[in-house]
Amino acid sequence: AVANPLDVSRAVRTVLPEINESLPEGMSAEIGNDDAVFIDRSIKAVFRAIVEAILLVVLVIFFFLRSLRASLIPVVTIPISLVATFTLMFAMGFSVNTLTLLAMVLAIGLVVDDAIVVLENVHAHIEKGEKPMRAAITGTGEIVFAVISMTLTLVAVYAPVAFSPGRTGKLFAEFALTLAGAVLISGFIALSLTPMMCSRLLREEEAHGWLYRILERGLDGLQRGYRASLAHALNARWLVIL
Repeated sequence: AVANPLDVSRAVRTVLPEINESLPEGMSAEIGNDDAVFIDRSIKAVFRAIVEAILLVVLVIFFFLRSLRASLIPVVTIPISLVATFTLMFAMGFSVNTLTLLAMVLAIGLVVDDAIVVLENVHAHIEKGEKPMRAAITGTGEIVFAVISMTLTLVAVYAPVAFSPGRTGKLFAEFALTLAGAVLISGFIALSLTPMMCSRLLREEEAHGWLYRILERGLDGLQRGYRASLAHALNARWLVIL
């Protein structure tokens, strides 16, 4: 028979007191081994990793965009993509287990990529003086094929793992298809929901705060250093190749 180990463990612990009451005096039944303990702690660790990953994604996005309103746009992609991925898992008959949850953890960093690319391009158009609605349409139209290619490339990397022969394919089929499904959904969201949110939430800032100015100076310095190192590298191409 096939059953969820967590459900079996809970059911056994529920009926164990009744079993002990029915045993002869001096005898008792105890649980000698429970694999559900390991499974339960593994799942809790995965959920903790999901929370930590979301927090780190928010911090990194805020550091580079320096706008709380702009940071919300890619962050919204995370729960929507994950919830939609659960729908795909249900359709494919997958369960919530350690491997599928691990795929969710990895997907958190991947599902925001497309949204960030769209957000950055739309934001660049707004900084040039375009209205948010026009910037969302123009900026998304410029990179629509780039976003599609990014999404399909990631899907093409992970999906074939599910078709591996033998135990490897059976073990990682749920992991690979869950991850590929999350990435595919994120690409769709990046080309639909993200531009809409950009048109509603983004606006050109006439004056920036002190935190923005400090981070801007640091990023400008990083840009100047990169430009200088790139110039040196192009002047010594053969050395770089070697």
